[in-house]
Amino acid sequence: MREAHHLLLSAFEVNGPNLTSQGLWAHPEQHTDRYLDLAHWTSLARLLEDGGFDLLFLADSPGYPVLEGRTPAVTFEQGVEMPTNDPLLLVPAMAAVTSRLGFAVTSSTSLEGPYPNARRFATLDHLTRGRIGWNVVTTSAGVVSALHGREPLPRHDERYDIADEHLDLSYRLFEGSWEDAAVLHDKATRRYADARRVHEVHHHGRYFRSDGYFKVEPSPQRTPVLFQAGASERGREFAATHAEVVFLQGRDAGTLRRQVLDLHARAARHGRGPGSLRTLVGLTVVLGRDRDHARSRLEEYLSWVDPEAARAYYASMTGIDLAALDPRGNFSDVRTEGGRTQVERYRGETVADARADFLRFGMREFVFTGTAGDVADAMEALVRETGIDGFNFTPFVVPGSYVEFCEQVVPELRRRGTLAPPPGRDAPGRTLREVVFGPGRTRLPADHPAARYRHPPEEST
Repeated sequence: MREAHHLLLSAFEVNGPNLTSQGLWAHPEQHTDRYLDLAHWTSLARLLEDGGFDLLFLADSPGYPVLEGRTPAVTFEQGVEMPTNDPLLLVPAMAAVTSRLGFAVTSSTSLEGPYPNARRFATLDHLTRGRIGWNVVTTSAGVVSALHGREPLPRHDERYDIADEHLDLSYRLFEGSWEDAAVLHDKATRRYADARRVHEVHHHGRYFRSDGYFKVEPSPQRTPVLFQAGASERGREFAATHAEVVFLQGRDAGTLRRQVLDLHARAARHGRGPGSLRTLVGLTVVLGRDRDHARSRLEEYLSWVDPEAARAYYASMTGIDLAALDPRGNFSDVRTEGGRTQVERYRGETVADARADFLRFGMREFVFTGTAGDVADAMEALVRETGIDGFNFTPFVVPGSYVEFCEQVVPELRRRGTLAPPPGRDAPGRTLREVVFGPGRTRLPADHPAARYRHPPEEST
């Protein structure tokens, strides 16, 4: 099991010109507008690995903003979810220049068929030597139905029903088609695989059908590490059933602590053992000579945010136009069939306060400023108070925010023993699941629902 006091560090990126602060792409220190340059990504991967990060999380959204039935011009002018490229295609190049950094990539159960999706992730698990994770999303943006020539997306909870079945079939493919001893690779006898140990998959469900053999031999992890970020009641239940790493939403320690306890209790009810999942929360850091200097740098970054672009960004994720809500109302009364994560985070707040916060900070959760010591203190305090396992670092500018954090905060955390020491030159490579859960944990455990499809079937203890 992973040592609890060693934090997980994830970096948050999008294969496009903007992250979460809409308009910051134009900042003179910002290099995210180089997203079309492969050297930008390979350089970033090396920086993160050498700087102490465990993984790079590549978010993705297949939709784009629609306000009052049309896509506003600010979408194109400020690059609000437009354009964005496929994040999955970046991974082989970044994996080729690193040996330890993991990669978690977003893929939608509402848009991607289980078979081709599983084939892509299994291939990447081979090419990365077991360093791949799948961020499972259900997709909420209504515009994607027209883009893909499909019927309108189902309602929120049914999208999770689809995701449950999508994963059920994915487990059959990842875990239940090829036995561990199926691949012989024996040139002397001219037998690549033992046909008796390769099994057809037969799945006839409500949403998906599949009959036949999975074409990818077992990869190091078989099933990629499963990430998830749903904050709704249905989303939390889905995470407790399937997820291994959960991205949490929260801007205060009390809310975060309740989420952590709730997730672990739900996982236990599903028969999963203690320590079966890890939790991460978003973190942005702005450093300075002192606290006043750091705060002035924060304000300078925020001055680049375009409020109309941020409004469009919120609508893209949730289907809600913040400007159309009564500012005197309470956000607890806001309802949507779109994505609910960015709605749940403002429960109990007034519409005016929620709107002001999002138009200023976007999706950023915790923003710590000060010296490296100040930031390390704040990170350690949040871990103690909440029980989270790590942070999903969201930079203001790339690569500058990462460089500062790696050069100043990481050494401080290592000095305190909060962050694992750097691996030795001859340290063996580890799978992403081992990075998350500890040495020897390359495959999903027996208490995970995927295990029941293995040959021979496994039973949880």
